[in-house]
Amino acid sequence: MQFKEFFAAFAEEPPHHGDEASLSCATYALYVLSDRGRHPPRPGRCAAITGQLTAAPRDPHQVSARRTRTLFCLPFAGGGASAYTPLQRDLASLEVVPLQLPGRENRLSEPPAFTVHDVADEIASATDTPYALYGHSMGARLAFEVVRELRRRGLPQPTRLYVGGAHPPHLRVPLAATADLPDDAFIDQLVRRAGAMAELREEPELRELMLPLLRSDLAWIKRYRYTPEPPLDTSIVAFAGVDDGEVGPSDMLGWARHTARDFGLRTVRGGHLFVKDTPEELARLITADLAGEVGAPEQDEVHLWLGESAAGADEVLRRYGGDVRASACDADGLTLVAVTASHAAGVAVSLAAATPEAVDLSVLDVTERDQIEDAAEEDRHWLAQRAVTARRALVAGAGHGAAIEPFPDLGDPGPWQVQGWQVLHLPLHTSRGEARGAVAVPYGGARLTLFTLKDRTR
Repeated sequence: MQFKEFFAAFAEEPPHHGDEASLSCATYALYVLSDRGRHPPRPGRCAAITGQLTAAPRDPHQVSARRTRTLFCLPFAGGGASAYTPLQRDLASLEVVPLQLPGRENRLSEPPAFTVHDVADEIASATDTPYALYGHSMGARLAFEVVRELRRRGLPQPTRLYVGGAHPPHLRVPLAATADLPDDAFIDQLVRRAGAMAELREEPELRELMLPLLRSDLAWIKRYRYTPEPPLDTSIVAFAGVDDGEVGPSDMLGWARHTARDFGLRTVRGGHLFVKDTPEELARLITADLAGEVGAPEQDEVHLWLGESAAGADEVLRRYGGDVRASACDADGLTLVAVTASHAAGVAVSLAAATPEAVDLSVLDVTERDQIEDAAEEDRHWLAQRAVTARRALVAGAGHGAAIEPFPDLGDPGPWQVQGWQVLHLPLHTSRGEARGAVAVPYGGARLTLFTLKDRTR
């Protein structure tokens, strides 16, 4: 079957679960091209704490989340509803309802244009029972605006807004600038940066089918303008792909400022389109979140807990059973706790300094201080605070007596690699103001999970 014949048939008949027609346009095209039909495979005071810990009681704030019955899903740019078929299979505890936007799959004959108002209309009638939304990449920004539109209508809010692989709405999306590039350059950017299939470079029929949709979706992102409104009264959980070079975990932390409730971060194995590549892991994390369950960290995982009370470390430790390792930092009324399965870890946190002079550079090496001095004046402030926070986290992890080399390039967005240690930067939003954190672990590719301690006290 050729591409045009397939999509003509697809436009006449909706996708069915469990067969080839349930795959997205792009996935099915790859099936035809490769002739192998591969299914996606099954992310101040600082000290170490170690001990036998006991489990804490369930969080009463999770009661409404556990009643969630429906998960509405919105697609990434160029994607269709069938991209969520694997999630429907793996998330059996919920009714997963992918919303089909115009111009794709069984709506292929329609122009690929949509509005927030129209998408909100699709969900409005179902808001009388507990529900949640998941949006991936473009779909995350769209889901955010849909929740705000439902709020304007006075309708019940979702129990959760799940966002994956997307810059927070108050920031621009660098990839959107590619929307007006010539075809070859546009495709090259999508393949290299967003995980699009390489066959777009070589298959004329595939290009003819997909490029109008991709350009339309990227143009929507480019036109989008964030309008400030009060934060959502809905918990937000952000998902990042550990190998996503376009939107990393530190970028996803920016979603915290858009909720007045709880915020969390989960890092999933995979790249930008982890929703297709590792749906079973995403399903497991969503299930655990709705149930209020906190399992032990895996070997490559770091659980971070951010709170606004020095007593928070004890609360964190009570949540784990068995032997774990933990490190905590209390500063400026904030607590950051890192919990790992067995590896050492160091953390540091502080509120953003009001002036460059308020940053204590004494913990830095002379070469690091020289880098700050040589930087542009407008960059010195944040560069200094990030370097100091990273240094304190590294010292907390490696030990105060360890000989640690200076960071070679403070302008590197990170993660930073020093003597076998990886330092990850954490821009944090708290009720006390913007803060900066860092976590250091003795290996690369660490997957971060962030919980907020305020979740447990609201």
